[in-house]
Amino acid sequence: MRSAQRATVLVTAVALSGALLAACGHTAQGGASTEAGATPAAAGATATTSGTPSPTPTASDTASASPSATTSPSAKATTASPSRSATAKPTAAPTGKAGAPQPAAAPAPAPVPVAKPGPAAPPPPAPATTHVPPLQSSCKPSYPRPNEPRATVGAALTAAAGQSRVLNLSNGGTDRMPPLPANLVRAIAWQESGWQSGILACDGGIGTMQVMPDTVTWMNGKFAAKSDATTLEGNVQLGTQLIDWLVAYYGDSGFGGKYDLAPDPATGKTPLLDLVIAAYNAGAGNVHYNTVTDPATNTTTGSLVIPNPGYVANVKALMSSAPWNAAG
Repeated sequence: MRSAQRATVLVTAVALSGALLAACGHTAQGGASTEAGATPAAAGATATTSGTPSPTPTASDTASASPSATTSPSAKATTASPSRSATAKPTAAPTGKAGAPQPAAAPAPAPVPVAKPGPAAPPPPAPATTHVPPLQSSCKPSYPRPNEPRATVGAALTAAAGQSRVLNLSNGGTDRMPPLPANLVRAIAWQESGWQSGILACDGGIGTMQVMPDTVTWMNGKFAAKSDATTLEGNVQLGTQLIDWLVAYYGDSGFGGKYDLAPDPATGKTPLLDLVIAAYNAGAGNVHYNTVTDPATNTTTGSLVIPNPGYVANVKALMSSAPWNAAG
């Protein structure tokens, strides 16, 4: 009887133990439980055997995970852990003395070319006959006014040459002209009149710069002025205004808007200067600059059409010799 009771108690104890184990299941060390009947491989895929929660997997962690991992002690070797090399590190920005990030230096803006406001208008029709300076004419000039002292004339010519005038263009714009070479103005005035301010040529040339009556109206309109050719100041203004206009006209039409009267460094030639001097005497309608471009080499050469080369040569010689300095 006692043996039967002992056997019953033993069987009951074993049954109770089994029931408790089945009810509680197996608890992993990390606190995550597995369902009864789950395979070790499935458990290893969702839980770690470490005592701390696993961080969010990185690319290297995912690559190291394997479906064959188990929760056995040997599985700890495959447990993912944060890697220093896999952790993204912010790139340090360059800082100045204050520790603030320094912006990258902006590139310098490209220079913007400034377009010329427009070309000078073509000249009026050329005079029927070329003006002949009174000192070279067979017709004796008259003197309706007395001549100013030569020093006074020279000072007026120099002052007029040094002005930077604003030229009214045919398209309604304006163009500021550079000052003229003083010796060019002096030489033209010397060739035309010998600096006689009161002289009147037989063909109508007035005063020091031998300004023609039609030129007075033309230049006053181009430069918005009211100069009087019969006064020394007005006369040299009109004469230098005409030179300015000729520089603009030939510079725009033949030299790409450049007004440089200096000799070409390579050839020593002065094509723009020659055109201006010739046109002052013969009229711009009689003086031309023709250009031809070689299609094979894309080089452009120009040729001058000048009806009065002797006049041009005389003025250029006067620019060099400056006889007014010795004339007293």
